[in-house]
Amino acid sequence: TLFGHAIANLVFAELLTNTHAFLTIVTNHAGSDLYKFDDEVKPKTGSFYVRQIVSSTNYDYGNDAVDFAHGWLNYQIEHHVWPDLSMLQYQKGAPKLKALCEKYGVPYVQENVFTRLRKTVDIMIGKAS
Repeated sequence: TLFGHAIANLVFAELLTNTHAFLTIVTNHAGSDLYKFDDEVKPKTGSFYVRQIVSSTNYDYGNDAVDFAHGWLNYQIEHHVWPDLSMLQYQKGAPKLKALCEKYGVPYVQENVFTRLRKTVDIMIGKAS
């Protein structure tokens, strides 16, 4: 029936959307290689920005097709450092921020989304913390 197909499509769309959101949001905030903090820092200070960098990770980036597939959430580090910057500006800012991190020895984690998924699952099943 038309109603049955509509409900099936809604359920499928919801599952697809939730899976995509999990892959693009949760996995770039989880992993034993990311720093965790128990105390607070004042926003927009040096410590604040360093924490934004070392407690998130990026996925592969640099071309419109990959960025679109990730909803520009593959620039999670830049999103945390510059939350008011437009998504399209992340392509320009990411290489500069990565170079600054390399210059000053600040860890800048960038990995494939499926590598991050494995690290997230490891935390979920208790294999990592």
